[in-house]
Amino acid sequence: NFTEISFSTNTLRNMATLFSFSNILLLILMGYFLLSNFTIERVYCFERLEKGDNRLLIQETIEFCQEHNQLFLARPEWLVKATCISAFVFPFGYSLIILAVLFDGWKVLAVPLLLFIGCKLNAIMYYHFMEFTSAQPPQNLIPYFAVEGPYLVSIALVICKVCNSLYSSSTNKKKNTTKKTV
Repeated sequence: NFTEISFSTNTLRNMATLFSFSNILLLILMGYFLLSNFTIERVYCFERLEKGDNRLLIQETIEFCQEHNQLFLARPEWLVKATCISAFVFPFGYSLIILAVLFDGWKVLAVPLLLFIGCKLNAIMYYHFMEFTSAQPPQNLIPYFAVEGPYLVSIALVICKVCNSLYSSSTNKKKNTTKKTV
């Protein structure tokens, strides 16, 4: 039956889109960010990170920060508050991105995604400005950006995905109106 073949082709096309490199990368990054939100950031929000704490990723974070991000361990008040916002608000944005990837919902979720990305970009730029102008700026940029860089990569990917979905849908509308008038 023609409709069954058509459905099967659309299903394969949707699966190929779901398993694209950029979608897989976004899913991995969102998992990484959510893990950080629910482990490191929530602990940091309420208490100082201490050696001997056996909770998930705390010792690794302490060791990394002693070498490459001492400001995080110094816990200035602005950073504690920013981390609390990240720990308790940003998971909603990361979840929206996961939904957009899984259901190809970039166009439908364009406005909330772009609002979230704007908030995230503002937070990251503020954080880096404060980090690099502090009394304890990062000394070795490669490990520092190995941890911070994925946030920038995910922002760029989401912006590209949203813009592509909005552009392709407007291009399709133009093609459909051109075909109807001919």
